[in-house]
Amino acid sequence: MQTSRNKAQAGHHGAGDGMITLVVARDRNGAIGKDGGIPWHLPGDLKMFQRETTGGALIMGRHTWESLPAKPLNRRLNIVVTSRPDTAKLICETVGEAVRLAEAEGYFRIYGIGGAGIYRDMLPLADRLLVTEVETAVENADTFFPEFDEEEWQETTRATAAGDPGYAVRELIRKRGG
Repeated sequence: MQTSRNKAQAGHHGAGDGMITLVVARDRNGAIGKDGGIPWHLPGDLKMFQRETTGGALIMGRHTWESLPAKPLNRRLNIVVTSRPDTAKLICETVGEAVRLAEAEGYFRIYGIGGAGIYRDMLPLADRLLVTEVETAVENADTFFPEFDEEEWQETTRATAAGDPGYAVRELIRKRGG
């Protein structure tokens, strides 16, 4: 397991030893949403999301929380980052506070699951990205995954899936300075 010192050097600003993963599906232009929803339906990707995140802590924004078909997502710690105290059972005002809460609750697998603001704030903290690259371009998309430097990441896995649209799931691990 990585030490706190190493994480601090990697820009984690006080985060503990948890593995922080961002899980996202995006189109070829980086779009992740349109009109408050996900602009595609990929049952296989949803199953992967469930397998991957079960037993972990999920950090999400209020809009993502409100868009969930069932709340909370079972067998996972659900933390909503918002300033609205009546939004969910577990709320935090910042991503840093949410990460600390997940770690204090004993979770080592911490997932950022959206929306755009959560991804933007958690990207510098992330050790790992699970990126579903959806083979489409969404017209009039209004929510995007932040741009990042692929040179800072090592692709360790790529799995493709047929469908309408087709997609590939990529696992990227942050490269560490030697």
